[in-house]
Amino acid sequence: MQKKNPNSFQTGTDHQYKCYLYPIGDAVKKLIYLTILIGAISLFCGCDQSPAIQPSGNNIKVGVIGPFSGPHFAKGKNGLEGIKTVMTMQPLLLNGDGVELVVEDDKNEPELTLKALKKLTGKDNVSAIIILSGSGPVMEIAPIADIDKTPILAVLATHPDITTHSSFISQLCFDDNFQGTVAALFVMDELLIEKVAVFSNPENDYSRFLAARFTSKFKSIGGRVTESVALTNETVDYTGILENIRSQKPELLYLPVRAEDLFQIVKAIEKMDWKPKMLGSDGLLATVLTQHKESSGLLEGILAIDFSSNRMPLTSFGKKALKKYRSLYDTPANSYTVMGAEGYALMLNALNRCVTPGDRECINRMIRSTIGFSGITGRITINPDGKAIRPLVVNSIKKGRQAFIVKVY
Repeated sequence: MQKKNPNSFQTGTDHQYKCYLYPIGDAVKKLIYLTILIGAISLFCGCDQSPAIQPSGNNIKVGVIGPFSGPHFAKGKNGLEGIKTVMTMQPLLLNGDGVELVVEDDKNEPELTLKALKKLTGKDNVSAIIILSGSGPVMEIAPIADIDKTPILAVLATHPDITTHSSFISQLCFDDNFQGTVAALFVMDELLIEKVAVFSNPENDYSRFLAARFTSKFKSIGGRVTESVALTNETVDYTGILENIRSQKPELLYLPVRAEDLFQIVKAIEKMDWKPKMLGSDGLLATVLTQHKESSGLLEGILAIDFSSNRMPLTSFGKKALKKYRSLYDTPANSYTVMGAEGYALMLNALNRCVTPGDRECINRMIRSTIGFSGITGRITINPDGKAIRPLVVNSIKKGRQAFIVKVY
């Protein structure tokens, strides 16, 4: 492994600006003393700053698909805020080209996602797409994504099959094989719990897969699943369901379900004076704290897998991004914000590595050859198969705020 020079400084775009001090003879020390002094001052003030880039007058179009209305709007709203934060920090590519965002609202509905994709790749002729929607919508477009050969970066969609159907869709997030496995190990090895009830929304690809993956892994390490519960739009008797579950004495409820179902479960449990531990899945806390802030007190102490935490150590780029975000927005950043920011920064990195930044096939190759990219909370690698290598975290809600528990690689 190449040893990192202690005098090199790395930015969020992974470009290094190195400031070296070489041995010099006594005869010339006085002549360059002032130069060294100025250099030191420059270091202190931030010698990692790029020289001013002159605008070329050209724009590269990048599409953004996400739910900006409807029941999943937090994904789109917070994710786009992250994108715009980095866009403000880095308004131009290294060659001076600007980036024009073309934003489409799909309400997290697969048929609208497909419609948005066709518009962006056809009429708008975008060079790349960032999608902030969940697994269902991305699964819908995966089989046809290769037709127009437009690179798509799925920021929040975690279903493992997303990348298997397309060579032009890559995932920025961890996938549900990893999430379900880590969740099961965390429950068994860290919480020391052996009996669990598992809930799911069977009509939802994401929820169904994650519940199955958790169940399989938990059983394989000696755990017992006392009940597997399918929640549908017709489910109304939450108390009856939970009374039956309580009789089997599970110590934890695993809940990769909609926030609306979670609130119904929590309210029923409160009436029963029952206090099992609860573990949710990625994005749950961000959705709750954005769309249901007034009810977040009901979820005091709940655990959830997530992409990041606002209590985690940040990279140098992450610190700058958070500072810029706070200057632009009044609401706290969450995991959707972080993923949007990382997605756009990584997309810029891919564009900058292409001789022609708008070359779709080059952008796709660059995304899928990302190694050790400096994100907000750590480094990200995307393999040639489109799968990301990144850690996940376990968070909780304490006094209406997100609380960091542990980071898992």
